[in-house]
Amino acid sequence: MVRTGTHSDGVPFIAFHVARASGEVLAAREDDVVVYAASTVKLAVLVAAARELDAGTASPGEELIATRTFTSRVPGAGTFTIEPDDADAGLPPDGTPMALADVVERMIVVSSNEATNMMIERVGFEAPNQALSDAGCENSMLSRLYADLVAAGTGEPSHLVTARDLARLMAAIVTGRLAGPERTAWMLDLLSRQTDRQLTASFPHDVPFGSKSGWVDGIRHDVAFLGGPGPDALVVAVCTRGYEEADAEEALKALGAMAVALRGLPPAS
Repeated sequence: MVRTGTHSDGVPFIAFHVARASGEVLAAREDDVVVYAASTVKLAVLVAAARELDAGTASPGEELIATRTFTSRVPGAGTFTIEPDDADAGLPPDGTPMALADVVERMIVVSSNEATNMMIERVGFEAPNQALSDAGCENSMLSRLYADLVAAGTGEPSHLVTARDLARLMAAIVTGRLAGPERTAWMLDLLSRQTDRQLTASFPHDVPFGSKSGWVDGIRHDVAFLGGPGPDALVVAVCTRGYEEADAEEALKALGAMAVALRGLPPAS
């Protein structure tokens, strides 16, 4: 079954990029096709937060204020509120102080859009896009808050990635090229605890792994690493468009199993 949506024309499409973190490409298909990123580009916001912590311009305990209402990037458009269907039910009530580290955790572990917007407001747009550039991502960008429908409706590019760029970003994280050792370990720990496991569904439990997925109607992506930090880790990114959710998830899980086999490891029992 095909699925249309704001970012899907209903034409089935799958792209993937499988490589060692050193850059050696093991398998690829349509990996330079630009697609809507959904939540995968939150990885760049994570790197921006890690760099602030490295620089001492932020601290894990720094207080941010929980909110579901944000200001549109379009001048004069006013504010918008995350709709209940997309809201993070685990976020504390509006106005509650939250530690920066807790906000980042919700952004990655449960993919909270509110937490992501709070962090984007904290670090700005330039820092995540610089992280993408530093990782060698040639066709990826972040230019608005999540659920800013007015900004999305302007037709300007917003959340964009390719499978190759996602793999490059994950490789740069897992090899420690984007942050210091302590913050790299912090990022990898958060990624290891993401609750939406697609590519990693069959990853063996005794080998380090982590991932960041993303989805909206007709879009289902995931990017993961498998193996300890360093150039020998495997990175795999898959972008799908036009599939019903269950069909897309089956494809992601199958390609995740392929990555395990390429790494020469037995799948999780």
